[in-house]
Amino acid sequence: MSTPASTPQCPVCEAAAVYDFSGRDIMFGHYDRYDYFRCTGCSAVFMHPMPGLEQIASFYPPDYSVFDDSAQTRRISPLKQAVLKRTRGYTHLEPPAAARLLSPLFTRRYSQGVPHYVPGGKMLDVGCGNGRYLGTMRALGWDVQGVELSETGVKVCRAAQLPVHHGDLASAQFPSDSFDLVTVRHVIEHIAEPQPFMAELARILKPGGRLVIETPNANALGRALMGASWFANDVPRHLVLFTPESLTRLAAKHGLRQVDTWLETTPKVILNSIDYALQTSGRSSSRRRGRRLLARIYVWLAQRSKRGDTIHCTFTK
Repeated sequence: MSTPASTPQCPVCEAAAVYDFSGRDIMFGHYDRYDYFRCTGCSAVFMHPMPGLEQIASFYPPDYSVFDDSAQTRRISPLKQAVLKRTRGYTHLEPPAAARLLSPLFTRRYSQGVPHYVPGGKMLDVGCGNGRYLGTMRALGWDVQGVELSETGVKVCRAAQLPVHHGDLASAQFPSDSFDLVTVRHVIEHIAEPQPFMAELARILKPGGRLVIETPNANALGRALMGASWFANDVPRHLVLFTPESLTRLAAKHGLRQVDTWLETTPKVILNSIDYALQTSGRSSSRRRGRRLLARIYVWLAQRSKRGDTIHCTFTK
């Protein structure tokens, strides 16, 4: 395939972009090709031309996401309760004395990624799926709400008495300064127009509130190694892949300040990427045992190089 000649504008910072790669829908075995470009300003990677709403909807067949028939909240272990009570302000939790004694040994494991508690705080999860995370946050004491496009996901949430708006964020029409905490977990990469989306997130966040975003890292080591076969490219559903810099630029444009960023790496993404590479080459992907050692080495390398697969960014207003 010849390299596309057009020079599109980045939807994040509006700088010029250059051709990055072309990919297809490996997950569902479709062969239509989609072109992606990398911004010369912020290094975000995005699809061009950007599809319309009807085409985007076609990227999500009925079996794209499997929602559990229950949003049952996973039990919060006594050790995790003790860590959160000591480090994240969840002082209302009552873990046993033994857990409190051992909790300093597990601080990093159980505190990373958990937002600080705001007593009586209102929390919104955008793209809440089956509501399991909402249920966990409710169990931790938050006054929760969700937004979800999937009718199946909404039904599961409502069956668990979780208040969820069926639709996109803009259609929910929340009042300004509504939430102490807004979480956007693996959603923003699916958004064709990140500027108005971020503007709405900033509008509904209270002054001093926290916005937590999780999204694939366009600068991940795995992406550099695997190219178009990188699992988190998720062509064509992922429309914009961010870097920590591009995400921070986007947030700053809408009055949000970065307070924390960390990068997560797990074996899952690289193992699935290897499977994708083998599928596209027509080779068998049945042998996984040897690859697990490679995956552990990859996780170590990604962490050492600070090029993890997933960005976790926290912003405040």
